[in-house]
Amino acid sequence: MKNLKLLAAFIAVFFITAESYSQMPPEPIKSPMIDAMLGTWVSEPYEMMGSKMTDRAVHSLVLNGQYMEIDVSSKADNGFTYEGRIFIYPEKDGSMKGTMFDVFGGSGTNYTGTVDGNKVTMTGTNEMMSETREIIMDDDKMTHNVTFDIKGMPQQKVTIVYNKEK
Repeated sequence: MKNLKLLAAFIAVFFITAESYSQMPPEPIKSPMIDAMLGTWVSEPYEMMGSKMTDRAVHSLVLNGQYMEIDVSSKADNGFTYEGRIFIYPEKDGSMKGTMFDVFGGSGTNYTGTVDGNKVTMTGTNEMMSETREIIMDDDKMTHNVTFDIKGMPQQKVTIVYNKEK
């Protein structure tokens, strides 16, 4: 009886394992816009809420190439350091979705966006703010035109120009 239970357990584990390995992950995402954005980008200094900021953003494919991860770190001339991590993925219809988590905590910012040629327009919302971001790709230059609507503060508009690190 003990051997029969052991055999039954072995057969069950075999079929579960075989079934798990038969479901291979899908092909990595294919998006010319995401391909253009991959790499390390460093911003020219820009003003944000009265401080001069400089960003470093590393764009890479992760999790079998299913998502573009963007790790952002910024330093301000007043000593403030910002960090954020964004996950973006294209939908089958060509639009994009994503989520960002940063040093401010909370449930993150959820993004939706559209791609039109060399331009991505993303909108993001969370409990503290909404954001519209137009990203224009031009070879080794990436320009972000951003509008922030933060609760209790005047609207902020900023243009951030990134250059691809070689």
